[in-house]
Amino acid sequence: MATFAFHFQYYYSMKTYLKSRLSIRQYELLRMLAFEYKRWKCRISAPKRFETNEVKLHLGCGDRQLKGWLNVDMFGSDLNLDFATGKLPFADEQFQVIVSQHVVEHLTIEDEFLPLLKACHRVAKSGGEIWISTPDMEKVAKSYIDQKNKDMIDDRKMRLPHWDMKGMPSQHFMNDMFHQELEHRNLFDFDLLKWCLEQSGFTSVVRVDENQLLAAFPEFPERKDDYQSVYVKAQKA
Repeated sequence: MATFAFHFQYYYSMKTYLKSRLSIRQYELLRMLAFEYKRWKCRISAPKRFETNEVKLHLGCGDRQLKGWLNVDMFGSDLNLDFATGKLPFADEQFQVIVSQHVVEHLTIEDEFLPLLKACHRVAKSGGEIWISTPDMEKVAKSYIDQKNKDMIDDRKMRLPHWDMKGMPSQHFMNDMFHQELEHRNLFDFDLLKWCLEQSGFTSVVRVDENQLLAAFPEFPERKDDYQSVYVKAQKA
């Protein structure tokens, strides 16, 4: 294990060089293996039980940590946790609200997303809410049929001015959305998200948008990503 760890520390210190020397496929596989190593480190250090006074849970916070929320991610958060295991170290009915933005597309449905939703249902209070956003498979597919994804590209460039297609035709945007350098595992539409939430015990699943999320929780930074995203809200009865 020590040798294994050494090799992946080497990867993180040399990744720019390695990217220039390896094929795209080789580099992406190496990158994913390095990520899985970091997940393993996170798992073995995660607490079996975590006490908190917060009643709002922000899953997959990244660098957008919010005051008044328990911000959870694998690195650099209030609680470093690989929640893709489907295990949350919180008491039953701890949280009044759970929010996760553009995280669930990185999870496999069968053994990561569904177990996570069931864990979220357990730790949500009765009457509590869960809000989820993720790339919308239906919007992306319709954009491809109607405009070869040129509108999606324009939308992303407006939000991320330094992003570009690196000279590839607009149709390649579909590949980027579905795979994103092997990071994305699934895309969802409203019906698939609704099915997953209902399978996990949530009810009253409705389609919402970012403005409704920001109206309820104005502390969230604006993403302006409705054009490509599906937002849903559900409740624990």
